[in-house]
Amino acid sequence: MFFRHDLSRFARPAASAAIPLLVLSVTGSGCGGETRPAQTEQHLLAVRTASDAQVVADTHKLMDALLHRTKGQYDEYRAGKRPDPPVVDILIISGGGDWGAFGAGFLKGWGRVPRTEPLARPDFAIVTGVSTGALIAPFAFLGDEGSINLVEHLYRNPKPDWVKYRGWLYFLPSNISFAEVPGLEREVDAAFTMETARRIEEAGADGRVLMVNTTNIDDGSPRVFDLVAEARRARQSGNLDRIRNVILASAGIPGAFPFRIIDDGMYVDGGVTGNIIYGGRVSENDTLAPQWQAAYPDIPIPKVRFWVLFNNQFRPPPQVIDPRWPAVITRAMETSTRAATTTAIRHLFSIAENSRLKWHADTEVRVASIPGDWLPPKPGTFVTETMNALADLGEKMGADPNSWKTSSP
Repeated sequence: MFFRHDLSRFARPAASAAIPLLVLSVTGSGCGGETRPAQTEQHLLAVRTASDAQVVADTHKLMDALLHRTKGQYDEYRAGKRPDPPVVDILIISGGGDWGAFGAGFLKGWGRVPRTEPLARPDFAIVTGVSTGALIAPFAFLGDEGSINLVEHLYRNPKPDWVKYRGWLYFLPSNISFAEVPGLEREVDAAFTMETARRIEEAGADGRVLMVNTTNIDDGSPRVFDLVAEARRARQSGNLDRIRNVILASAGIPGAFPFRIIDDGMYVDGGVTGNIIYGGRVSENDTLAPQWQAAYPDIPIPKVRFWVLFNNQFRPPPQVIDPRWPAVITRAMETSTRAATTTAIRHLFSIAENSRLKWHADTEVRVASIPGDWLPPKPGTFVTETMNALADLGEKMGADPNSWKTSSP
């Protein structure tokens, strides 16, 4: 998630006296900061069914564009216009909150690996991001040093107003969330300009893919947004609100930070339904290897390389947890997210193995993560010293090809 689950940041000394009121906010009191039109369960189910069908159609459209792009590269290779056959490189950036500084630093350090090296930072065919990864992904997709430096600078310079409490009675059910995020909204507005949208649209014009995950809590489903299509929509409408809301939705802890209304649905952090986007929900027959074999049976399936940047540790350092609900919930949610991500990465390794065995496709998976013995120099979230230490660690690891692990965690 964009902000690691540190609910203790919302617990003040006076909060213990207000726990009954907090319980009311959790169980529901009929109050709310925003009124939404009532809809029947049947209507919501119909909307979900239509949304599921649209996901399948969008997946086929994106895959067709990717196949066409890769086939064009293969034709260039056979014509002697490029030295090597095409490789489909897929960058997967996880959530992890302020620890996204690691991923931003890693991308910068990775750029120092000489292009002649086999593990140099490639031009990605697909980039996906969730939560903090959703903020990093567009700049990784653009791929130039200016874009990478911009997002790394953002993580190295956290601002005090990235999170702002809604006063002492932040927990009342009349609030839509515990906190506001004026600083984050300002940063997103500054980073996602019409020029950024133009560059994203042009970078994806040949079939490259940029996707971020959100969670529709009305129907309890993930929703992956195609940011190339969203950038095109923003340019055509002259309005950036939607694409910015998609990023903010992916980055918002439910309840702690404001939800976003998109297409009449309520959207929150993508990490709730999937901390990485790796194709785990796609039918096997809709994946690249069988689609390529069906479309071009006489041409070898292109090599596929998955690169996973996990902005966290697979297991948290052991510690004695404070016996109060904020600390317990914080630890439980962090542990849950890590465990779910570990399972997803293991699934990705299984998908790659199946592709090799069943389709004889050359498929590789590499993972980089924060070492399990790394400790932050100072406690807390959005601590400048910690975020810079993580960015420094990421730069060092990114510049070293040995940082990539090729075995399942």
